[in-house]
Amino acid sequence: MQTQQKTPTPRFCHQLTVIVATIFLAGFTATLIQYRKLPATIPVLQSFTSDHAQFGPKIAIFYLPFIALMLFLLLHYLEIKAAYPMMRKNKPPLSHSQRQNGIITFCLIKNSILLYFTYSLFNDLTIALGRNRILQQWHAYLFLFLLCGIFSMGIVRGILLNKKG
Repeated sequence: MQTQQKTPTPRFCHQLTVIVATIFLAGFTATLIQYRKLPATIPVLQSFTSDHAQFGPKIAIFYLPFIALMLFLLLHYLEIKAAYPMMRKNKPPLSHSQRQNGIITFCLIKNSILLYFTYSLFNDLTIALGRNRILQQWHAYLFLFLLCGIFSMGIVRGILLNKKG
């Protein structure tokens, strides 16, 4: 029985992760710098129509970035795990191209989520400081469309790779 090699992560995934992580850290740092200027209560839940649905303590501005970071780390872990061949009961192991498809899909999803949550953080910070919102309704729909597209492409490519191999 042959042993399979680890599938390397494409270079663009590494580069994309570094760029998005840098943007996230910049957003988080900007929030930390502006934290003292925030009022005691800030809008923590907005509707797509710029109405403030709920107010909360200013520490709540860090809730979404924390969730984004946890999702990013989980998806990064799954991306790393996708690189290694797994022995599946009564099934042949995944091919190199199938594993690479999983790596690329996880990479795109984790970076899209972190980038969108960073954008939302900037929006929350802007609103909390009394300025007009930068995140509009169509941005959220565009992000959801992008995520669905990434999921769909990964699934379709995976199915095509299964039929091919």
